[in-house]
Amino acid sequence: MAEKSFQIRNYSFDQKAINNLAVEDHLEENWPVVYQIYNNQQIYIGETTNLKNRMNQHLANVEKSSLRHGSVKVVFDETFNKSAALDLESYLIQYFSGDGKFKVLNRNDGMCDRDYYDRANYRKTFEEIWNRLRELKIADKTISEINNSELFKFSPYKNLNFEQLNVVTEIVQNIDEAITHDVKSLSVIDGDAGTGKTIVIMYLAKLLADLQSFDNQNDDIDDESNFNIFFELEHINKNFKNKSIALVIPQPSLCGRIRKIFDKIDLGDANVRIFSPIQFGKCDDNFDITLVDEAHLLKVGVTGTLGKQVHEIDQKIFGDTGIHSELDWIMAKSKNVVLVFSDQQRIRPANINRNDILQYADEFNKREYYLKTQMRSLGGKKYIDYIHDILSNGFRPTEKETFENFEAKIFDNIQDFAEAMEKREAEYGLSRMVAGFAWKWNSKNNKSAYDIEIDGMKFRWNSTQNNWIGSKNAPKEVGSIYTVQGDDLNYVGIIIGNDLIFRDGKLVFNREACADSGAMKRSQRQVANDEQINEDDMLEQVLRTYRILMNRAVKGVYIYACDKKLEKYLNQFFDIQRNEDAAVGD
Repeated sequence: MAEKSFQIRNYSFDQKAINNLAVEDHLEENWPVVYQIYNNQQIYIGETTNLKNRMNQHLANVEKSSLRHGSVKVVFDETFNKSAALDLESYLIQYFSGDGKFKVLNRNDGMCDRDYYDRANYRKTFEEIWNRLRELKIADKTISEINNSELFKFSPYKNLNFEQLNVVTEIVQNIDEAITHDVKSLSVIDGDAGTGKTIVIMYLAKLLADLQSFDNQNDDIDDESNFNIFFELEHINKNFKNKSIALVIPQPSLCGRIRKIFDKIDLGDANVRIFSPIQFGKCDDNFDITLVDEAHLLKVGVTGTLGKQVHEIDQKIFGDTGIHSELDWIMAKSKNVVLVFSDQQRIRPANINRNDILQYADEFNKREYYLKTQMRSLGGKKYIDYIHDILSNGFRPTEKETFENFEAKIFDNIQDFAEAMEKREAEYGLSRMVAGFAWKWNSKNNKSAYDIEIDGMKFRWNSTQNNWIGSKNAPKEVGSIYTVQGDDLNYVGIIIGNDLIFRDGKLVFNREACADSGAMKRSQRQVANDEQINEDDMLEQVLRTYRILMNRAVKGVYIYACDKKLEKYLNQFFDIQRNEDAAVGD
């Protein structure tokens, strides 16, 4: 494929300009092209093989009326086929959404990650096209900047793999069937870290909003859409009209960030509201459809500063202040529920477990889905399974694994570890140090204090809980499980504190070194049932925490273990970065 085989032409989005199309140019009349229609605030991205006809359709479309007298940029390329054009359309929808310059007007009506001949080379051309669009001032950010942004990570405009596509299709069908027969439905999406569970829930939120706001008299749907049947079938179109939709995000800081992201996309007149669990419980409304991300972080019987609010919510919903979970609130106030849930990502005793979900199997028509394809880590599922086996006292790897596109390394010197993370941050961005909760958070109330000291090096815990990863101080600080769960990082530098040690051939929880009082605190239900948290429970919880932290990594993981016996154990499984000065001294 020749370099820069494409050209980008500019037109006005009005009848006069469109009438002049395709006079003597086959590219304008009968060739796959990709276009952007935009004004100062909004943009619509599409593809077609007949530009003039498609522009006339858009001009006649009420939905595109706000774009009239705006501009049209069209990407022409003699090498394009239909597959390449569809792929570029999807690519630009994702990156314009992540760029944030415009509010994207496209629906989520079937973006899917399809392979086709010579796709790798076309993708190189797509990057050149994006760079040219930046030169033309239609886009602001570089591809790298967008890839590292949370606007891109949590955007509902993402290509689905076929596994995710099937899950979305079946869930929409389940909800449609439940609405038709006036019954309740429950869909549970499980899967390892990095399998795209959050992508599915965000995609669903946008798709359901599109189905709700779709006007089959004035709107048009591309025949290439994977979900065009949902929009075109009259009973589905009718079933999703005027339905109230809630999206519940258990982490309060992330909830606010998701609201800002959804403000950047077009939901038409759809009724979609975003809540934290407390906000959902306080809300006076019930919902036809409720989507819950990271449902394993929902709590049972919350006490402390939120205790009064929790009791008020329990009283309002159930008429008593007994022991209820945030999941109970959601199920009581919803007809159709979709949960992202992974037992392996629960981090506190107060979090709900699988049994809390199973108790609703009779009342709700329950179906479960398990995602397997690894989408985050370049080490693939092999890396995820490898970490799980290393951080367990059961089956362990018999030999060290290497990963072609993923770097896994252990350091015996904290200064080398910190310097290596600094280099990765400079090179790739989104490279953060994290640790187990084995040090008290002194700097929370004393900003000049340090929290972690190892061999003369001092670090502070995260100085903010609101989007710490994107904060300016983050590269020099250390995050905990409570600041990074659900996020992607290019490199994770993980400090394993003395809460996890290795003795007599086994991984052991060291209670004396654990500074996370919440992790050792029994839930109200455990107190009521006189259930104790024993050392095995705490060990599994700490191991889960370290697995989750290691599974945040896209490109690589660097490890420093405070316990030297644990370091020796881990040396069997990772490449070792030894301190050269210390080696000479030995």
